[in-house]
Amino acid sequence: MVYFDLDGTLLDFARAEREALSTVFAEYGVILNDEQIQAYIEINQKWWRFFSEGKAPKERIVIARFEEFLSHLGCAGIEANEIAERYLQQLSKCAYFMPGAEQFLERLKATGTRMAVLTNGVQMVQERRASILKLDRFIEFMITSESCGKPKPDPAMFHLAASRSGVALNKSVYVGDDPVVDYLAAKNAGTDFILIDLSSTHQNFQDKRATSYEELFNLLICPSTNS
Repeated sequence: MVYFDLDGTLLDFARAEREALSTVFAEYGVILNDEQIQAYIEINQKWWRFFSEGKAPKERIVIARFEEFLSHLGCAGIEANEIAERYLQQLSKCAYFMPGAEQFLERLKATGTRMAVLTNGVQMVQERRASILKLDRFIEFMITSESCGKPKPDPAMFHLAASRSGVALNKSVYVGDDPVVDYLAAKNAGTDFILIDLSSTHQNFQDKRATSYEELFNLLICPSTNS
């Protein structure tokens, strides 16, 4: 059984994030430049780290990131709650595969490999994007941190996934793009892990690592990782 992370692993979150952010702020008359978008990305990543570390619940971070970003911009007239909700609505419409991901999934599916998704992302957003891209062509189910109650790196969603799939975790593999959260989640669950590093950012990663979907496919069809 092969489990995938979603954003940055199969879906192009960077493109979706930039598009949704720019669109929503433009509705409020604010045209963001590249430096401001990068500032938001860094703020957002910080708050998601807090979530993974158990320092803040998801319902808090989705608003807190905009409170901080609006303060950074000096936009006192925009309500964080309002723009946070509008952003999630817009983000849920921005669904794009990473280049080559759809073809990779088609090829993997043709081998008879069973697949599912385990993600920390906002459930409503992930479900809508999965629907737009018809991910159910490839995956049997998707589990979010909201549906299982705890985010990665806690192994809770892995245990729930094993219960649904009927495949033992030590007979499965998890593929993700985060060398810390995704790696620790897999190890905490007793599951094999492959880092998908399409930008070759993590060259010092010491475990299994793929820098292309072709390389990932070859790692997955090896009997030691495929189920």
